[in-house]
Amino acid sequence: MTKSGIKIISDEPGAGPWLAKGDRVRIRFDCRLNHGEYVMRDADQFVIIGDRNSIAGFRYGLEGMRVGGRRTFQASTHLCYRDTELAAIPQNAVLIFDIKEIEVAPRTDRESGVEGE
Repeated sequence: MTKSGIKIISDEPGAGPWLAKGDRVRIRFDCRLNHGEYVMRDADQFVIIGDRNSIAGFRYGLEGMRVGGRRTFQASTHLCYRDTELAAIPQNAVLIFDIKEIEVAPRTDRESGVEGE
């Protein structure tokens, strides 16, 4: 079940494992405004599932995905930037994310709590 403010537009479940809290994942995605203008194309990011380093709309839209899956979802303004205006994102923008590729990646020493010398 998706959180309030997230609307799944299309979903192709992957055959891999479910994403779990704490997984470090590599995600390739597009982000566009509700009227179609792209904010990011083919962005390639690493995120930790369950951390708060991404906007809530992006994090919540990933919930329930499996490795290898694809999903397009809409995130309401209250889960994005609200009344904050950024260079390419106007105030109160509804964002659409198109998750094109998702895979679990090994955690770095820093992320796993191992300290270097």
